[in-house]
Amino acid sequence: MNFSLRLSLCVLLITVLSCLSGCNQSSDTADSGNDASTEVAGSKELESPEELLKKVEQAIEVAQQKYLESEKHSPWEIFHGILAFRKDYQIQKDGKNVNALEWIASGITFEDEPWFQKTEFGGRPHPYTRENAFEGHKNQSLAILAMADVPLDYKFQTPDGPITVADMVENAKKEMQENEEVTWSLWALVHYLGPDAVWYDKKGEEWRMSDLVYMQNNTITNESPCGGTHALFALAYARNTYRNAGHRLSSYWLEADQKLQRYIEEAKAMQNLDGSFSYDYFFQKSACENFQERLETTGHTLEFLMMALPDDRLNEEWVRKAVSLLANDIIDNKGEKVNYSALYHAIDGLVIYRNRMDPNRTAQLESKSYQAPEESEAAVKDVKVLKPVTPPAPAAPAIPPTPKN
Repeated sequence: MNFSLRLSLCVLLITVLSCLSGCNQSSDTADSGNDASTEVAGSKELESPEELLKKVEQAIEVAQQKYLESEKHSPWEIFHGILAFRKDYQIQKDGKNVNALEWIASGITFEDEPWFQKTEFGGRPHPYTRENAFEGHKNQSLAILAMADVPLDYKFQTPDGPITVADMVENAKKEMQENEEVTWSLWALVHYLGPDAVWYDKKGEEWRMSDLVYMQNNTITNESPCGGTHALFALAYARNTYRNAGHRLSSYWLEADQKLQRYIEEAKAMQNLDGSFSYDYFFQKSACENFQERLETTGHTLEFLMMALPDDRLNEEWVRKAVSLLANDIIDNKGEKVNYSALYHAIDGLVIYRNRMDPNRTAQLESKSYQAPEESEAAVKDVKVLKPVTPPAPAAPAIPPTPKN
């Protein structure tokens, strides 16, 4: 076999393998963004904002019709539905539609375990037992209740008596630890306590909300769950709440804003021609022809962007293109089986977009539920720990005496 024939066969083999792959990755070279082979084909003419809003509403309605069943689906899945549709979310029980929040508050169990527990410090949703059973991350369920704006006095039944959302907040405060995943704790606590909150954990250590912001700022985004989109979403929610309280961004809060601006631009830079976002999130540019993978990655990225972007950027072409792609995907694949976590995070992004664009709706982009402190000396104190200790500047050398003549 001569060299030319071997070379032709190699090229053919590589081409076939590329076609069999659902997702295509591009390198970090300077011209990788112009490589059409890494893009999913089929970019369509963009709708007007009014037409796009109608399509988004249609996609949301499609997802609403995918009712989860009380005896079949897990707390983890049903909580994700509450994230997407808030307090109005419905599931099916015995063939009838029921309000999911009211049902889970009634004292039900899953795999013979209660959904909620009393604790030494108040109460909590049942912690992780296995993959996709109860909450997969510490305080994840409480963060979802915060996003649904469930009030502090709302009661949930446990085998040992009722607990309230306030009891869960108290437990989260007491169980805070350094060097742990902080995303959902920040999201939940900034909603219920506000950006100026100060509290003590079970060891008597003092905490401030800015400590949690510092910890979140220092997480490596690409190593966080779902490419870091949850971490960025929580950070954006905290920043928005801080601004809403009338504060000017400074210190760790300014660092948070700078991190958010960086990843907004990275999402835009890594967007594919069809409007989808990178299959590899913020790590490298890549495209995917698989609906489920696109739903997960584009849905999570759009959800973060809807919390982080200012109003005057929502009509930018790249944003509308992503919204259109995601809405079309959900509508065109309404008969497909889906991962409910991916679907509901995608719907959460579309719901926030709809609520921000529709003048008759209000989008929850920050918390207004907490009671602002009257006057807090803690707000002007130095942050307690967590940040690297800066050594004191060396004292200036003494000026030698002027020699006498």
